[in-house]
Amino acid sequence: MNATPSPSFSHTVRRVLPKPTHFPPRPHKLLTSHFSIRVLVTQNAPKPANFCLRNAQHDPGNLPLWTATEIAEAVNGRIVKWGTPGTISTDTRALVPNQWFFAIAGENFDAHDFITPELSGKGCVGVIGNRVCENWNKGFIEISGDTVNSLVKMATYARRHRFHGALVGVTGSVGKTTTKSMIALAIESLGNRVYQSPGNWNNRIGVALSLIGIPRNAGSVILEMGMSAKGEILELARMARPSIRVILNVGPSHLENFASLAEVAVAKGEILEEVEPGDVCVLNADDPLVMSLPIPYGIKKVLFGRREGCDVRLIVAESVDGGLGVRVVLEKNREKVEFLICSPGLHLATNACAAAAVATLLGASLPQVGMCLSRFCAVRMRSELEVAKNGIKIVNDIYNANPVSTKAAIDLLKSIECCGKRVSVLGDMLELGSFEMESHEMILNHCYDSRIDLVGLVGKRYFAAAENLNLFDKINTVHAPDAATLAPEIVKRLDCTDVVLVKGSRAMKMERIVDVIKAMNMLSPCL
Repeated sequence: MNATPSPSFSHTVRRVLPKPTHFPPRPHKLLTSHFSIRVLVTQNAPKPANFCLRNAQHDPGNLPLWTATEIAEAVNGRIVKWGTPGTISTDTRALVPNQWFFAIAGENFDAHDFITPELSGKGCVGVIGNRVCENWNKGFIEISGDTVNSLVKMATYARRHRFHGALVGVTGSVGKTTTKSMIALAIESLGNRVYQSPGNWNNRIGVALSLIGIPRNAGSVILEMGMSAKGEILELARMARPSIRVILNVGPSHLENFASLAEVAVAKGEILEEVEPGDVCVLNADDPLVMSLPIPYGIKKVLFGRREGCDVRLIVAESVDGGLGVRVVLEKNREKVEFLICSPGLHLATNACAAAAVATLLGASLPQVGMCLSRFCAVRMRSELEVAKNGIKIVNDIYNANPVSTKAAIDLLKSIECCGKRVSVLGDMLELGSFEMESHEMILNHCYDSRIDLVGLVGKRYFAAAENLNLFDKINTVHAPDAATLAPEIVKRLDCTDVVLVKGSRAMKMERIVDVIKAMNMLSPCL
């Protein structure tokens, strides 16, 4: 860990980096650059070390190798045939040399069917599962019973016997993946290797594979934890045993399995159960449902948010540079840091505040955090800002959707400078249960109040809500049952000066609309 410099309060420390320009006429992709960072009342921060290991698979020298003996012990299996040490994969399509294939069987699939001699040709060193094919000449560790349970056993073993450092578990209704990435970025300056779960691996299998994939030399681990029903967060917490447990927010997602938001809060709060001495919980002080959760005796509580008394307080969050970035000022113990995030969306300021709360717990100084977060870029398909060759600006937020994230995305669309139309293309929000109609109506009313110039709707839920509100007579609206059908109807209404938000639940396949917009050829391109 870097030594802490002596405080210096006599002057403002400023580090100026190239400031991003406004959108160029027709780039294929917006190229981000750094903003300036200003430390207001603090000490000089050392330059952060570039030690972030976001995906161990990309660093062959630090792969999480497992021996056959370890695997057998972890899954309580039997070594039928020895294999050489390797990493673990559950996908034959993505399997690379020197990997063990863990064959998962579920209700609608059985990966054992894909165990063929061709796997060994791809470099597979062995199979973990109930059975193998005839003529299998590589390693085989036989397990009995449910294969997913065995995967969970292996993950639990990995946490208890292979990794003993700080592990951060992040849950919440929105912002898990972004905050996870920000935390990993914010603790780069500590000089130890940081491993974060790939993508949005936040369910039972994803968290298990993330734990199994922790490199031997990782110093810190950041995992996200999602759920769609009661008991799921508790199982993930038991598996991962986070030393820092983060709850970002409670919102209307996966409501089909809950009767109220209060029930969602209780399910998210499962991450606080079965804590151990020395564990810390990091909570959003601005969310009443988060703050209503009972805190186990003896666990340290750290608060982040805008409220007075927060351990890390968000003082300023404002859009800058025509909505392309966010100016953030954070405060901790009367020390302030100001920095700018080169990605759009005011919600990023709250994510950054949460990341700062975690990073400072792990030993980073506030200026170090600000310097690192000023290099943050949006996570793919989450408020990702792109410019098509035809000049149309696209807010690509297609990974998933719920009422909270969709409202935030519309607010983001409003904040971006626009010489043409502001267009919102929305796909149905799924898994809302009895809140379905109310939620879709709320979003459409927000589009109306925000004076969105053109609204494209995909799916029966938005259509029903629009009819119920008589929206088709109030604002310029086009509807289709699926994304492929809506795409040509939307693009013929677009100009090169427009800004287009595309958002919907993953099952709505909204990427089809993004692809069609990018492929558009303008007769008179903008110069």
